[in-house]
Amino acid sequence: MVTKENHKEQDIPKVAEDKKSIMNWIEAHKKQLILIGISISTLIAIVLSMQNKDTMMELLDNLKDEVEKANLYSSKWFKKATNAELNEAREKVRLEYCASGDDFKAACCLQNLLGRFDKELSKRAWGNEIPHAPSIHREHGWYLPNDD
Repeated sequence: MVTKENHKEQDIPKVAEDKKSIMNWIEAHKKQLILIGISISTLIAIVLSMQNKDTMMELLDNLKDEVEKANLYSSKWFKKATNAELNEAREKVRLEYCASGDDFKAACCLQNLLGRFDKELSKRAWGNEIPHAPSIHREHGWYLPNDD
């Protein structure tokens, strides 16, 4: 007479063999399974984008604006811009900085950007030379007033 325990014990080797054969099949067809998964994901994305075309276009426009805004004052832009462009853009940033009010984070970012403008303009004006103020020797000593 076969009990439930005996039946389960007899099925253990069969389950292990089935599991091994499934793993072997997965290993053999790994590339196809990956391609199927990517294809299904792509099809779902295409269907959803077709249903929400207006939203997707708005999202892409916003993304394009953000990328242009991020590249506006990049290091590459600073090197290519003329002095007139730098001065004009610096004035716009300065006005935004003055209007930032209580927004500490925006003011900090704008102040750092103003520093980048100043550094680039200074580098262009002075080249490799280090700017020094003229040293003036007064009759009572260095940097002392002439009040007698």
